[in-house]
Amino acid sequence: MPSLEVAGGVERSEESLMQAPVDLAALGIEASQIEQRQVGFWVEERPAGGEAVNLPAQVELPPDGAGRSVLTWLAPGTVATPRRVELKITAREEGGTPPFPAVQVLPDVNDRVWVRCRGRDLLGYYHGGSYRKPFFYPVNGPGGSSLTRLGHPRDFSGGHDHHRSLWVEHEIVNNVSFETEHLHFFAGTDSRLVGIGRIAQRQFLRQEDGPVFARLEMALDWMSHEERALLSERRCVRVYPLAGGEQLIDFDLTLEPQVEQVTFGQSTFGILAARVAHSLEVMRGGGRILNARGELNEAEVHRRQAEWCDYSGPVSESETNGIAILGHPENLHFPNYWHVRDDGWMCAAPFARHAKTINRDETLRFRFRVYVHDGDDPDRIAARFEEFARPPKIALSTGSEG
Repeated sequence: MPSLEVAGGVERSEESLMQAPVDLAALGIEASQIEQRQVGFWVEERPAGGEAVNLPAQVELPPDGAGRSVLTWLAPGTVATPRRVELKITAREEGGTPPFPAVQVLPDVNDRVWVRCRGRDLLGYYHGGSYRKPFFYPVNGPGGSSLTRLGHPRDFSGGHDHHRSLWVEHEIVNNVSFETEHLHFFAGTDSRLVGIGRIAQRQFLRQEDGPVFARLEMALDWMSHEERALLSERRCVRVYPLAGGEQLIDFDLTLEPQVEQVTFGQSTFGILAARVAHSLEVMRGGGRILNARGELNEAEVHRRQAEWCDYSGPVSESETNGIAILGHPENLHFPNYWHVRDDGWMCAAPFARHAKTINRDETLRFRFRVYVHDGDDPDRIAARFEEFARPPKIALSTGSEG
């Protein structure tokens, strides 16, 4: 029976996201069986002092069929490391029952897509052409309400209309803005901006349901004010529901120039931004900004480097929720700077101190994990960062020894 050898990682009291490369051919499985849901996977874990439990697992096929597939499951808390866990494969043609795909992508009207788990909406994604950039709204927390909002709650001038919940942007790309949508605000300044661009979704490449996570993969174009494609983007978003209504949202962004050279200008606006719900604000909502270095609120966190940044606050009279953005160590200029404001703005800003130029034959990749969580315990956020930055090493064994 195949098994998985787990070494390293952080032992924790709550569920952990586990991922391992797997060779489907070595398991006698074809990619088409995964795509048609004819084969499913379970992992047998044994919590300390408890009975063995079978947990649903999910295999993600490699992009374009190149490379190894990845097996993902959520391990319960209090499991030991190192350890060996059994991998169980069930096939419909043999009477087996693959895990039910509880995390589902549900297309809606008006160019909106929902990610839902067992009847609960986790995340909405709007990709229509009515706005200049796609965005994610709502981003629902454990308390049942969105931890993000559309626009600045006190700016009625239209200057913050582009602050739509959770989104990808950059202020200046070849002197074209993919952040602000109102060039007239820069009249009479020394701004280098020559026009307002838009990020247009070309097509979905993948919409995948699963027992552990849902995946959205799309191709987008960063179009200049002259309707010229400056960049193509491949954006992969994975949503992992956790216990108690929490969730992890992984962003994997790959950017490729469509002109001879593209320069991401120095700016603190971009590349992953959030406008939090009114009640989470520091200024008027009773919230808190905290980074990985223990620095607090705008006065200490703004324009500082940190591995992660969290914005937490009340969502009811008795409940606190938060949204943390975690950077990956392989990102350019890691740990990135943060542009934060007590009025509800948070942005991971890898270009805050340095511009970056890439040529047509180069790519630029960013990975971020958004942790939507209960409470405001920094130790739990730090543990999620360690899980993201330094995951356990897991090896597949296809021998008969169980």
